[in-house]
Amino acid sequence: MAVTVSDIAKKASVSVGTVSHVLNNRPNIGPDRKNRVLAAIEELNYKPNKWARGMGKGLKGMQTGQIALVFINISERIMHASYTMQYINGAQQEITSAGRKCLFLTWNETPGDDTIPHILLDGEIDGIILKGDLQGEAGNRWLSRFARVSLNPNNIPPDDCDCVMVDYQAGARNCVKYLASRGHRRIAIVGPAETPFFQSKLIGYKQAIKQLGLDADDALIQVREVPPESDFGWAIDNLWSLPKPPTAILSNDYACGGIYRTLAARGMKVPRDVSIVGYDNALDYCEALVPQLTSMDVCATNVGKAAAQQLLERMKDPEDTSRNIYIQGRMVERASVKKL
Repeated sequence: MAVTVSDIAKKASVSVGTVSHVLNNRPNIGPDRKNRVLAAIEELNYKPNKWARGMGKGLKGMQTGQIALVFINISERIMHASYTMQYINGAQQEITSAGRKCLFLTWNETPGDDTIPHILLDGEIDGIILKGDLQGEAGNRWLSRFARVSLNPNNIPPDDCDCVMVDYQAGARNCVKYLASRGHRRIAIVGPAETPFFQSKLIGYKQAIKQLGLDADDALIQVREVPPESDFGWAIDNLWSLPKPPTAILSNDYACGGIYRTLAARGMKVPRDVSIVGYDNALDYCEALVPQLTSMDVCATNVGKAAAQQLLERMKDPEDTSRNIYIQGRMVERASVKKL
């Protein structure tokens, strides 16, 4: 027999009205009562009525007909990046073409905040495409109730849900191969932080250097914990103190903006003195730089589409083993690389 609101109220020793207020994320509920209700919901494995009412509408795996794109703790800079909008557009195209409605939600979680967005509490959705990382236990418990796919996770891919990711290793390998095809043998890699994304790129970079027999010099790897777009004097100083400086540099697009400025301050020009290749193909940066930046496009639209496709498959077979799916990018040539 299905669990009811009355069952939750009895278990939590509160009124039915209090349970309703918690389910609808309404204010003025004391933390003690709210926690008791949430604990009862968790223990009884309650599925809201809207979830149940959507059953049997004729489409396999379709209940409410709605899928949510949930972006959690995403910085304003990333939120407004061109590739983020491509993630959203790709997922939305697939969801709409499958006859479902796409909802979009940003969730700015703060430490200790157990507020759950109402569309999750009310069961108004059948599945979630998630971008970003939750910090709190309450949010993770609620997300685990839904079929979900993590879109290009920021950290190590979780093993309890499907993940669709940019193939940064393959992308970095292809960046090095592209530069090598234009005669470059001393290729540096510069990073603003040792993020998981950068670590994947670094693995691909080293693989390509070895496979192609290029100059394998650890001094060409310049990594430091600094903000995006910061001054990269330290990296340029280190690289140009070498007996043989690099002829090309690989970095991400935002870091390339700082590298351009640093080189210009030293009287150096791109690509006359050094070729530069970026990563992400963030159009607002690549096309604004002079000369325009050659960059590896992460094909974010394809990543979004693949995430939606995988979620639709997951909704059909919730018990299947979770999968990690990697999407390769493509090089977008502009004017920042010269042939040697």
